[in-house]
Amino acid sequence: MVLEYLYDFGLDSRDVDTIKDNTDEATFSELSLFVGLVSENIKYMKDFGVDNYSQVVVKYPEIFLRDAESFKNIFSKFDKDDLISKVDKNPAVFKKMVDFIDNN
Repeated sequence: MVLEYLYDFGLDSRDVDTIKDNTDEATFSELSLFVGLVSENIKYMKDFGVDNYSQVVVKYPEIFLRDAESFKNIFSKFDKDDLISKVDKNPAVFKKMVDFIDNN
């Protein structure tokens, strides 16, 4: 099955189906091709302390296709405890943080 590597991060088949249903064909294909990159970025977010990282992956999988340096840069721009707290309350906050970094 495609994207089964996400199971290693606590996602399940419903999560993978949601990702498939909510992403365009190109993004889904990239998630299938860039397993190492996506896995590295998910691991970084998890290790950073974001407990609901899997919700971010399901809602915004395209973010995890960023090169690892760019992905880590997002975390360096915000207070760690504040980032973790805000994303735990609402995964959409992480998308807003990404957009902020990209536009400033």
